[in-house]
Amino acid sequence: MPKSKAKPPQKSEPASVEAEHVESALDEALDESFPASDPVAISFEPEAELRKKLPG
Repeated sequence: MPKSKAKPPQKSEPASVEAEHVESALDEALDESFPASDPVAISFEPEAELRKKLPG
């Protein structure tokens, strides 16, 4: 009996979109870090949590 080979797991769309978002945020944080001796400031909070913090 031939054994069936399982297909390797593929990246799901949301994971790819999230990875792109993280990469973009990191690039922006690196661009905004001046002088270079300053640490990169990057944080992620769910949008709902950010909205709670906004006035109004």
